[in-house]
Amino acid sequence: MAATLLAGCETTYASRPTPQTPPPGSYAQGCDRPGHGERPARGRAVPFDAVPEASLKVAPRYPDAAREAGVDGTVIVAALVCEHGRVVDEAIVESIPMLDAAALEAVSGWTFVPARYQGRPVARWVDVPVRFTLH
Repeated sequence: MAATLLAGCETTYASRPTPQTPPPGSYAQGCDRPGHGERPARGRAVPFDAVPEASLKVAPRYPDAAREAGVDGTVIVAALVCEHGRVVDEAIVESIPMLDAAALEAVSGWTFVPARYQGRPVARWVDVPVRFTLH
């Protein structure tokens, strides 16, 4: 009856809609710190030396309806991690409809050590598997 979190798993999915890029000097959605650079579109190659690594994981709440229906499995969430390590956009890559909202809510609360390129933090998409298990 627990949800297990797994980090990592980099995969490119070209079918995801392109997120909106905030105007220069504006704050990114979900991050109250200034200094955001370009927001890469999902699936666009971004140079990096180190991928984002989760530093704080929020456990998902297992939906009662899914538990009662015996639904479990892994939802893959694509998360855009900003230069400050916050998730500023997310989308479902692999869906389990009864679990999607709980997975999105959990991953939106994660914090990361941001990706780095030439010693500087950069925004980068990362795919995060969120596993829901009933046993």
